[in-house]
Amino acid sequence: MNNTYKKLNIRAGTIEKVTPINNQGSFLLKVNFGSVIGFKNTILHTSPSSTPKSLLEKHVCAIINLPLTRKRLKAFNTILLCMPDTKGYYIPIQPDYSIPNGGSLL
Repeated sequence: MNNTYKKLNIRAGTIEKVTPINNQGSFLLKVNFGSVIGFKNTILHTSPSSTPKSLLEKHVCAIINLPLTRKRLKAFNTILLCMPDTKGYYIPIQPDYSIPNGGSLL
């Protein structure tokens, strides 16, 4: 059995930069995971009505230690934890309370 999923490193972070990839709701995100981990890039595919402004400064949860994955010409090892809304668009999971960037899921 693959032990990769037994050692997932799930952390809280804040979206600091949002760059639209296309007009279909895809964005390149730069997420701040605190001074120890730093910034990591990831991609979010969500509702076409989402805007960079609506995503900026959101607190999110992500897996930060996955094996490197290539999406087109970019490589990532960070994936946001998301759930589909009623229309099937992926919405990032957000902590209810203020969690410091880099805070770990126990």
